[in-house]
Amino acid sequence: MSREDRALLARRALARVRPEERPDPAAEAEATLRATLDEVAALDAEIEALSEELADFARRWERELGAAFQDLAAAERLVRRLQGLEDGLLAAAEQLRAEPVPPRGRRRSARRAPSGRPRSDREAPGAAAEAARDAPADGAAPAEAEAPPEVEPREAALKRLYRRLARVLHPDLAQDADEQARLHDLMARANAAYAKGDLTALEVMAERLGAGDPVGELSPEERRAHLEVRVATLARIAASLARERDRLARSDTARLRAEARRREADGGDYVAETRAEVRDEAEAAYADALHRLARLASAARELSRAREAAMGKIERRGPTGARRAFDPLEEAEIVRMGAARLERQRATPAARELARALEEAARTAPWEVALALLAFFAEDSGGRPAVSLATADGWASRWELLRPRWPGAPELPRMLARLPRHLTLGARAQGDGVVAGVQLADAALLAGVRIAMERAAVADIAREVLSSLGPEERCGACRARAPAVHLFRTRGLDERNGLACPRCGAVLRSYWRYGEVEGLEALAPHALRLGLVAEATAQLAGVAIGFQMLPAQREALTADELRRRFAELYLAPYAVELSPDAMGLARGGERLAPGARIAGERRLRFTVSGEDAPGEEELLELLRARIERRFRP
Repeated sequence: MSREDRALLARRALARVRPEERPDPAAEAEATLRATLDEVAALDAEIEALSEELADFARRWERELGAAFQDLAAAERLVRRLQGLEDGLLAAAEQLRAEPVPPRGRRRSARRAPSGRPRSDREAPGAAAEAARDAPADGAAPAEAEAPPEVEPREAALKRLYRRLARVLHPDLAQDADEQARLHDLMARANAAYAKGDLTALEVMAERLGAGDPVGELSPEERRAHLEVRVATLARIAASLARERDRLARSDTARLRAEARRREADGGDYVAETRAEVRDEAEAAYADALHRLARLASAARELSRAREAAMGKIERRGPTGARRAFDPLEEAEIVRMGAARLERQRATPAARELARALEEAARTAPWEVALALLAFFAEDSGGRPAVSLATADGWASRWELLRPRWPGAPELPRMLARLPRHLTLGARAQGDGVVAGVQLADAALLAGVRIAMERAAVADIAREVLSSLGPEERCGACRARAPAVHLFRTRGLDERNGLACPRCGAVLRSYWRYGEVEGLEALAPHALRLGLVAEATAQLAGVAIGFQMLPAQREALTADELRRRFAELYLAPYAVELSPDAMGLARGGERLAPGARIAGERRLRFTVSGEDAPGEEELLELLRARIERRFRP
């Protein structure tokens, strides 16, 4: 029953009592005051208990589900980022088709990150609020809610007022005999009120002394009036406490706790069920993100076609006044221009900072280094990325191939949702096309990755990453299935590409490549520098010819094996009739035996001997002529 209901019943009961039998109004007010104080104390205790219960539930909820909600929030941010990037690329393509962007002069910084790049987690405001969107409140009152006033316990108030009056009314403070007598009388009244526990009398005395009014005997009417003022004040406090209790009972935390209790009564576990639901939502969001990552390639191709069409419509004059095609993507903020070859080598302060960060991460989070290297190899592979990095499925498959090497490495979608500052999801002009996906935040950072690869820890990871980029093939010799290693079977005089089995070194495919080197072939210098492949070099008539192979094959290489490779790659393809015995290998002026090991030898040269055999220079010119003939129509 509420305080108002109790008061109404009391008034009705009093109305039925005869006037001479009615209780003292002051006593009635005292009773009302005690009832109101009890109500205030009960509400305060109820709020305290409810707040503690809700806080305990909130802490458990956060402990059990905080990570799951944060993961879901990261997945949803990733989906929104990919949606925005795809829409931006398609909008840029539509704009170029409708009306190409007129040239306004080259952008001041072609290497800066696109304006649409998402901020890192440490920069993004509200990330924690978004992660805890569905988490319960902590039970605290909202900022706009009025905090209920505190009520001092009766015993404490009684003691406090008595001490205050004793300091003011002590007879020793009197200046003369009359003042001493007056203070003695007032102090006696205060002692009597304190002894009876009459808080009302002490309060009235304190009020009158504070106002400078004479302190006389307290009449029943004055006592009742004072008590009614206190009752009204306490009634307001009780109402405020009731509102606070109701607010807590209606809070998200209270509703969640009630639902958890209901599920528990039915034999369920609301926290575990919620965790499973949130994880399912996050997995669905990450799957959607992978699907949208694949759609970025289609949007990038649309922009590439629109770019190509627009470049034919817009011209600009160069420094000499000559007309030349204008690239409209130079004015497109959503697309980062690729770095020129010389710019890739420049080590800016940001690039050196990245190099240090990668060196540190190689010990603590090698998978972050691996993702940066994948982005680096994708951009450093010339006009187009290697086939394995040209699609979202390729990225996903290569990541799953690498991930088991490092315990603790997350799945690719979760990596994309928490990219470090030096990586972003964006688009860049690469060669004649546009590539979209994971990339370095700034083209100048390419130099930082190169610097980092000079350190052994980063080089080890780079070797793992680069060895995963070849096409997966099954070896006919050892039957192993793994990504093939690209190498130049020979270069110098001719250039023959090959794909080799990483287990046994058997050549799986051999091919020539015409035009500008790009894709996996453009990464060959990294493979050689990192020791993924090794090279043996020998001269023919002063021209150095290189033969690449696996490092283990290079260590076991003999003079006869190198001669055999020369015959297979030069004599047979160009139909040069020369007896195998006529070819030899010499070190300086010393002819080497067929079984001589030549690992680490640098001063090697091919020799030709025999009555009908051409000389070394003649053989060189013959091979050059037949190689050149291959390029003629």
